[in-house]
Amino acid sequence: MVPRHVAAVLTGLLVASGIGLLAGAFGDDRFWLRTLVFAACTVGPAYGLGWLLFVSGTVDPGPVTHPEESVEHDWWHRSAAGAFLDLLSVAGLGAAALAVTGLEVAATTVLMALLVLGFADVAVRFTVLSRRDA
Repeated sequence: MVPRHVAAVLTGLLVASGIGLLAGAFGDDRFWLRTLVFAACTVGPAYGLGWLLFVSGTVDPGPVTHPEESVEHDWWHRSAAGAFLDLLSVAGLGAAALAVTGLEVAATTVLMALLVLGFADVAVRFTVLSRRDA
């Protein structure tokens, strides 16, 4: 298994170096800086390519026959349901507070705040459930 991971790492480094050199060649100035920045930014996805080519086929035993029966799926449903109720509560209380105070807030600000709150709420609930049940 270790040689496959070494091959994936080497593939990632070679692909990232090639992309960096290609980007450096098309730049007008600062060849090495441009090369290093592009190589550093692409080493993660390039390693992912190496992992797909050399490692992924040997690790996965096959698809799960009933994914809806996994414990992670249950944690996901429970955390998403709780977060949905939290978002409804926050949106209702926020709407009431804005109606009473007369404060005007841009819709994009409110929607982005609700979106971030929803993501964070699901992530925290999922983490708590996974640690509690583990």
